[in-house]
Amino acid sequence: MLEGIIDLVKEQVVPAIANNENIPADKRSAVVETTTSTVVEGLKEYFTPDNISSITSMFSGESGGGNIVSSLQSSVVNALSEKLGLNKDIANSIASAVIPAIMSLFSQKANDPNDEGFTVESLIGALGGKSSGGLLGMLGGLFGNK
Repeated sequence: MLEGIIDLVKEQVVPAIANNENIPADKRSAVVETTTSTVVEGLKEYFTPDNISSITSMFSGESGGGNIVSSLQSSVVNALSEKLGLNKDIANSIASAVIPAIMSLFSQKANDPNDEGFTVESLIGALGGKSSGGLLGMLGGLFGNK
């Protein structure tokens, strides 16, 4: 499930970066990696059993999703600016395009009756780092940092 979440995030990140001429070609791979890992880490912090009612409300279209969106956007902007030296305006344009798209996609999948494997509970389980290596270990393996 975690790999599926990472793939969903990357599906939103890659086009936003590939089509952005303001990102130097030699930094695009690092931007994808940093954005993806920052989003997944942010989701890990938010998708906990303590927040299940907020998450459910967010996926049902009620208010409450704004906090996670703004928090994730801020985290992505900071990571891209601090780690990769991107201009804050460029970093903000990436975060503003990617985060709402990711949250909308998660909401669609969570509300899709044909996608029984994608539920709030499965997200919490996958993002909870219950495996022995945890989320960071899995991300490290995904990006080749074994």
